Amino acid sequence: MRVALIFLLLTSHFLLLTLLTACGRRGEPVLVESRDERAVQRGKDQSQKESEKPETLPEQKSSEQQTIQVTPPDSPTGLVGVYTQQSIVLTWDEVAGQEIKLYRIYRFKGDGYILAGETVTPAFTDKNVEPNTKYYYKVSAVGVTEGLLSKEIQIITEVH
Repeated sequence: MRVALIFLLLTSHFLLLTLLTACGRRGEPVLVESRDERAVQRGKDQSQKESEKPETLPEQKSSEQQTIQVTPPDSPTGLVGVYTQQSIVLTWDEVAGQEIKLYRIYRFKGDGYILAGETVTPAFTDKNVEPNTKYYYKVSAVGVTEGLLSKEIQIITEVH
């Protein structure tokens, strides 16, 4: 009885904290354009801008090439999860100061890691879970490139 009460208090505190710190609609996948679609759109935009410009002399090209080094974002930390009898709610610490566009959530259920979803906030609700099953989760931050995966957590969907 006492353990159940403590678990209930911890779970309700976690869910309240999740509601207060996360914004937007959590857990729903975010549509991200493929690089090909963005490149085509950029090409259209660029050709439209060029057609609007007055004719100018061609610019001289520099013989020096610049090397741009892209550093992947840090791994998210503080990944925790709670089974709510219907879904698994995950939260983690936001990766700050690295121009993060979204987070990718990966789930392992015995058949390898798969992409469970993407979100723009540091919270995700996995509604596609089954009772009495072990799930493992990892999260990555995506900026210009995708960063390394977070530490793995395990959630068991046991009904008490």
